[in-house]
Amino acid sequence: MTFRIHSRLIAWNLLVVSVVSFILAFFLSPSQLALVILVAASLTFTFSYGVRVLISRPLHHVSVVSRELAAGHLEHRLPITGDEEIAALGTSLNTMAQTLNAKIQQLSDGKQQLELILEAMGQGVMVLDRDGRITLTNSAILKALGTDRDLVRKTPLEAFRRPELENAVRAVLAGKPTQVLETTVGTGTILQASVTPVTNVSGEVDSAVIVFHDLTDIRRTDRMRRDFVANVSHEFKTPLTSIRGYTETLLSGAKDDPGIALDFLRTIERNAQQLEALVSDLLTLAKLEAEVPATREHFDLQSVIEEQIAARKNSILALDIQVTVECPVIQIHADRSRLSTALSNLINNAINYNKSGGQVRLSAEVQNGTMSIAVTDSGNGIPSEELPRIFERFYRVDKARARDSGGTGLGLSIVKHAIESQGGTISVSSKLGSGSTFTIRLPV
Repeated sequence: MTFRIHSRLIAWNLLVVSVVSFILAFFLSPSQLALVILVAASLTFTFSYGVRVLISRPLHHVSVVSRELAAGHLEHRLPITGDEEIAALGTSLNTMAQTLNAKIQQLSDGKQQLELILEAMGQGVMVLDRDGRITLTNSAILKALGTDRDLVRKTPLEAFRRPELENAVRAVLAGKPTQVLETTVGTGTILQASVTPVTNVSGEVDSAVIVFHDLTDIRRTDRMRRDFVANVSHEFKTPLTSIRGYTETLLSGAKDDPGIALDFLRTIERNAQQLEALVSDLLTLAKLEAEVPATREHFDLQSVIEEQIAARKNSILALDIQVTVECPVIQIHADRSRLSTALSNLINNAINYNKSGGQVRLSAEVQNGTMSIAVTDSGNGIPSEELPRIFERFYRVDKARARDSGGTGLGLSIVKHAIESQGGTISVSSKLGSGSTFTIRLPV
């Protein structure tokens, strides 16, 4: 463009000089005419150079920088040269580029801050455009879905495979109020989705935001609570039914037969003791689950083990169990009461689920700041498929034998809470027909 302007100005100048020279040729001598032509040529050259410096070159710079700015290279600046109007144009372009660059940087910083906030949120967030396609997500929802693939430009149906979520988004974008629903995604993750419309300045819905709350743990806790209530009710019902039945029989006249009455009373006593043990275990478990801090004190581990064995001397003799203790003198710093509770339940199981003439071995050692206590029995062992569940409340491997031995189904759950509340762990290894080994590990 600047070249064309420059050429046109020179052409007009040459045309004017030619016309003037032609007219003067009638009035001047050849030597005078040559001088005039020479002067005119010099003026034309000077004029052309001035036009180039003052107009063509600055306009060329304006053209080049304008193309760079249009391409998004806002760091380019126009040199302020040329006449006043072109200089003003250059100043305006530079100011516009600087302002646009600042605005774009501000928008970029705002977008980055928004992304950081979304990433820091524990809830999954998803933004959808007017067409119901995803424009923004955070890592929390990707984690819930168990995927790392990009969901941008996908629909909720493509991302979740849940028609109810797609329908809720369509309803909100059509003008309906916030929709709240529950859906299951991934490998059983339960999410509560709140689909909220986003309106523009004119009040029209042009996008939607979905906030996901993970309800998996809450639903699991609710299920555990219901199962716990059902199990407790069942465990209470069995001995209470037995007590009531035998009591009614005694009141109906069986009390007059000394032999029958004595047998019935012993059955009532046994069921009452089972209820007492159940209530005691429930109270112990409730206390441990209340997250009361462990009370630490220094004590000798060997003395605790010997106390627990001495308390079961009659049961050991009755079943002819051989008990071996391999525990050096170890002074530890832990919650004596909770450790005693855990060992009590483990030793009870090792005796009650052992075979007549069997063996129970207790061993302890300290390595690298960790104390390990192993309780090994020579009983029937535990099937491998049962091992993952044995620390659950009321879970019994052999239900019939557990009730016959007076077990409540809470012992191993109590052990787990008593040890983990001190920062320790409890594990089990077992082989069917070869007994089991329960190992406590506590930091000392």
